[in-house]
Amino acid sequence: MTYSETAPPAGGAVQTALKKPATLLALVVISGISALSGLIGAIYLFAGGRDVADSYATATAIANPSVVGLDEIMETIGTENPQEAIDLAKSVDQWDTVVSIAHAGLIFKAFLLIIFAAPLLLFTLFAIKGSTWSRVLITIFAILSLIGSLVSAFDTGGPALLNAMGYIGLATAVIAVVLCWLPANNRYAKARKLAV
Repeated sequence: MTYSETAPPAGGAVQTALKKPATLLALVVISGISALSGLIGAIYLFAGGRDVADSYATATAIANPSVVGLDEIMETIGTENPQEAIDLAKSVDQWDTVVSIAHAGLIFKAFLLIIFAAPLLLFTLFAIKGSTWSRVLITIFAILSLIGSLVSAFDTGGPALLNAMGYIGLATAVIAVVLCWLPANNRYAKARKLAV
């Protein structure tokens, strides 16, 4: 009589390794891209400093002079060219105030992006195991990150890189929320829970 070298587990059934669904990998990649787009936008705003703020203020003033108060200056000097009003504001040191306000607005946008993108990235790293709690938190922060993405994407006169990151963040956040709750991911999470 011969004996097998290995005995089946005490429960009797041989457990097979759980295979992660492709939708879970897609969730991690898409959610990571969504979070990174927000973080890249925020880093760009912080690193750009007053130069980016100056460009932003100039683009905003040319597109809509009343937003920065140049419409009154344009009436006073009798011009319809916003660039002349900008040049006058620079010559009398009023432009620095406009740039400072624009810079403060960009810093606020950067913080808004970080507040939602950093937790999204963190919970994305936990989602590789398919846990339900991480997918719930990804859903919450992906929806919240839409606020920063909307502000970034549709900011007329905003830096082109920030607009692009906003559009990427919008699309990927929506896709990430859908991927979180696909049946394959739910089945994997349940099977993993039962295997433990």
